[in-house]
Amino acid sequence: AVVSTQSTGVLIKKKKVRGGNKLMEVDSHPHYTSRIRSFSNISGYSGLFLCGEMPYWLFLTTHGALRTHPMTLDGKIMCFAPFNNVNCEHGFLYFSSTDELRICSLPTNLSFDNHWPAKKINLRATPHFVCYHHDTKTYAVCTSAPSLNPMRPAMQNNLDKEEMNIEEDDNFPYPSLNWYSICLHTRDGWKIIPDTRIDLPKYERITAMKYMNLTGEQMGEQSKGYVVIATMSSMGEEVSARGKIMIFDVMEVVPDPEKPLSGYKFKCLYDKEQKGPVTEIDCILGHIISAIGQKIYVWSFINNDLVGVAFIDTQIYIHSISVIKNFVLYADITKSISLLTFDRECKTLSVISRDFEPCEVYGTEFVVDGPNLGFMVSDSNCNLVIYAYQPESVDSLGGMKLLRKSDINIGAHVNTFLRTGIRIHDGSILGTTPASSLLHPSEKRHVTWFGTLDGGIGSFLPLAEKRYRRLFMLHNKLVTAVAHIGGLNPKKFRTAKMPGRWLMNPHRNILDYQLLTNFLSLSHTERRELAKQIGTTPGQIVDDLMVIQKAMMIF
Repeated sequence: AVVSTQSTGVLIKKKKVRGGNKLMEVDSHPHYTSRIRSFSNISGYSGLFLCGEMPYWLFLTTHGALRTHPMTLDGKIMCFAPFNNVNCEHGFLYFSSTDELRICSLPTNLSFDNHWPAKKINLRATPHFVCYHHDTKTYAVCTSAPSLNPMRPAMQNNLDKEEMNIEEDDNFPYPSLNWYSICLHTRDGWKIIPDTRIDLPKYERITAMKYMNLTGEQMGEQSKGYVVIATMSSMGEEVSARGKIMIFDVMEVVPDPEKPLSGYKFKCLYDKEQKGPVTEIDCILGHIISAIGQKIYVWSFINNDLVGVAFIDTQIYIHSISVIKNFVLYADITKSISLLTFDRECKTLSVISRDFEPCEVYGTEFVVDGPNLGFMVSDSNCNLVIYAYQPESVDSLGGMKLLRKSDINIGAHVNTFLRTGIRIHDGSILGTTPASSLLHPSEKRHVTWFGTLDGGIGSFLPLAEKRYRRLFMLHNKLVTAVAHIGGLNPKKFRTAKMPGRWLMNPHRNILDYQLLTNFLSLSHTERRELAKQIGTTPGQIVDDLMVIQKAMMIF
């Protein structure tokens, strides 16, 4: 294998230096090597590869767009070249940071035409929930498919449920009903495992599905992974709503020779109706915590049955629960959020603090910033709000009230969150390698990802104090120093929107990364002038932006 190392055309002049009794010729200028390597056909793509400390792919898509994708597999890459062989068609080779030669090829089942590598899987249904079963390395997927329903549910005098036919002519538009089902998929190829599909009853819908490590009543018992599902049945206003908690175990069986993928199957261990609709579930210290109407219950799974451990009454209607260690953050549909704690020894749920202001919450999640913990909320006004628990503050009323610390307007409704570890110095995700335990507690941060109802994906990353101060001053300068699209003001757009008149000022402590990246499109003179105004250098600002980008590289 031959790796091309072309110089950048720098004129090198040699000079003689006396060393001892000998004359030696040395180069007066170091030898430079091109860090940009072009390729024409690697798995059908053409573009450039940028070598260095943070290697990047630059792909030219079929539509003529330029897409950049980081390559964080082996850290620093200094040598790269295309490679085409019978055993590796249209591939490439490179030397890793450990001086190992690797011959690779890009996966052909992924598309690099988007901002993230993507793979499209045709389910022929609408997916709602996906959870990964760690023990069997399979995916449990919840889907629904619409169908016409010529029946109308009703309640008899003896409180029995029945269905009545809707007798109309042929041109009558019958209502549509979604039929929910769950099935198992393989990790490689996302193929459906035969005989694992479970169809739910007609009017029952799945409200939550999660993978949980459940333990028994004793502290020393070993935990085991289960797929837990929460459901509710909606049959109109005349029939009271009910729900179920269903616990499934994914078992490994002897596959059928005619069906090689049939090595796993669902086994229902628990399926009982509750007193109300089960709107949310989660796992806390090996127990199941569920929201049933306006009550929150903690269950223990013992002998294939749920035994009540603790409960608490809330305000109106709970639809979101987030758990970290023994802390529970739940959202009411109109009464904002509250923070609970669960004591396993005393078997109690107690309220720590809550937000007193009314708020229509869409979703909640914890914000992990080293030893500090925040609470992120998305509301009906397209805002992202971060609360903090500070009992030493006078405004918190002795810790009874959660304090509003930051807010920003996203411009879309956020309904789901996901928390992941940042990428650390060795290129791995926080918590996946032994090097993560060596980090200082202040460096152990999590990235909070969020998805919007209009199909957008965003992220939130806590910053160190010094880095935040530099970028905050740059953020204020870029509001007026850069010409914006349509002459719009990004500062006004990102200000949190409040319904009516609120006796509260917005807390603009969240920076817009898209606005900060406009600094890279400025000329060298404009960069140096802006950096001088805030008391730093352009290189320092570029390093800060690269640190943020590197921390959020999860692919």
